[in-house]
Amino acid sequence: MIDIAETTERGATIVAPTGKIDTLTAKAFEAELKKHIDGGTGALLVDMSGVDYVSSFGLRSLLIAAKQLAPAGRKYVLFGLSPHVHDVLRVSGFLKIIPVVATREQALDLVDPPPLSIG
Repeated sequence: MIDIAETTERGATIVAPTGKIDTLTAKAFEAELKKHIDGGTGALLVDMSGVDYVSSFGLRSLLIAAKQLAPAGRKYVLFGLSPHVHDVLRVSGFLKIIPVVATREQALDLVDPPPLSIG
């Protein structure tokens, strides 16, 4: 089972799955992402801090979202990956495809940079 929370911050939708993204849960996760891809216009951020395992089915869901967002020029960023999940994305080559940062603030700054302070 997977729980998925969602919030909006600084114009970006943040989807936060909790649990495993595997054969049993990837379709539900993919459907949640698709809902925001089809119905949204801003950046889509995925808070992976509650995910402790990603299978090839989960990787597929992440990749499909990236491919669907790219033509519209919408930003897509993952953040908060555990060391294990980060390794899975690194080994599979996903770190070259999908931007990954450590924190929510870094993800938000990537899609909505803070104003420059002068002086």
